[in-house]
Amino acid sequence: MKKKAYGTYDIAKFCHVMPSTIGRWIEEGKLPSFTTGGGHRRVWATDLLTFLRSHNIPVPPELSGEARLTILIVDDEASIRRAVRKIIALHFPDVDVQDAEDGFEAGHKISTLLPSLVILDLRLPGLNGFKVCQMIREDKQLKSTKVLALTGYSPEEAKKEILRVGADDFLAKPFDTEDLVSKIQKLIHLAPDNLAKRAKARAVRSAENAG
Repeated sequence: MKKKAYGTYDIAKFCHVMPSTIGRWIEEGKLPSFTTGGGHRRVWATDLLTFLRSHNIPVPPELSGEARLTILIVDDEASIRRAVRKIIALHFPDVDVQDAEDGFEAGHKISTLLPSLVILDLRLPGLNGFKVCQMIREDKQLKSTKVLALTGYSPEEAKKEILRVGADDFLAKPFDTEDLVSKIQKLIHLAPDNLAKRAKARAVRSAENAG
């Protein structure tokens, strides 16, 4: 699906503010944007959705259907990719999850998908995670992309280097499901589904149908 971008007037309607306010948010760096060849400022639908959610602004129906958040998992261990994908699918079912097994594949997918979050293993064959993170930070189109680094190094030893190359947070391997879910929630402002509540609701409906 082709990614969609919105102009300041459309965004102003969504937020119920003046277009000048949107322009100010962009200038202050609160709302990531890019400039078209004709000099017009535009905001990717995914970036706009993240902004609205982080500021508790209601998401209009016409935007929520287009701006599905994407998370890219980059790890050379297939078992890790499967485990992380399963956790995301369970707790964040509305998120589009993609994966890559090395830095070169990651580079291609990142430039194509423009993901909201990259869960990035630092020990990758060939192009390592540090280089991938630097590449993300040097691309203006990816300035709103968050990076969660996965590391098998000692967290205290790796922390300085991880943050120096631009990662937003890190998680030491092996990690707990709750820690991963918490960091995803924090980085892309997306609350996980309340699985217990959903299960209870299904049980109530089943009981009602049986009765």
